[in-house]
Amino acid sequence: MAPPINADPPSKEQPSVLHGFWEAGKKLTECIINSLLLLLILGVILPTMLRLAQGNYAIDSSDVVALRRSIIGQESAGNFSAVNPDSGALGYGQVMPENVAPWSKDALGYALTPEEFLAHPDLQLTVLNHKLTQYWEDALIAANGDKDTAVRMVASRWYSGRADWYNSTAPQYYNGTEYPSIQAYTLSILERYRQEQFR
Repeated sequence: MAPPINADPPSKEQPSVLHGFWEAGKKLTECIINSLLLLLILGVILPTMLRLAQGNYAIDSSDVVALRRSIIGQESAGNFSAVNPDSGALGYGQVMPENVAPWSKDALGYALTPEEFLAHPDLQLTVLNHKLTQYWEDALIAANGDKDTAVRMVASRWYSGRADWYNSTAPQYYNGTEYPSIQAYTLSILERYRQEQFR
């Protein structure tokens, strides 16, 4: 039977309401998937890549303790009240007076005066452990995981303020008094550290 002469031809493109919802749903799904992928990259993949790039060196607290004992044995022989007559270095770890306030602020959340630092052995230990852990982590990364080199880098930084001077053979002077070279100091700390590993 022939269609009526005045009938409209069938439309080739008349998207339905359901089709519109379908397209919107697809876009929403794509957006959610992309967001999840981005979160995965930022939250898992990127940190993993950064850890691999840095060598992913885990910090062992026993290494920090051995390092602290090595430095203390060289510096103060365990005397929390020690004050160096030449440099003015203070306490158990022979911390320079100008470092007491920033180091204690970083470790404790508040700054100590040199007098307060000397009067509180427990706070000295907290500050020393905090700073040595930071130094140890930095040194392990810089030394590509070589602990012997890392120990010497920490010792050099503690002694001179510079981790990369551990092979310097120049004598050190404070107030006219000659002290061992950085190389000699760091090698001594390394030897003490090795002995601590067998305690």
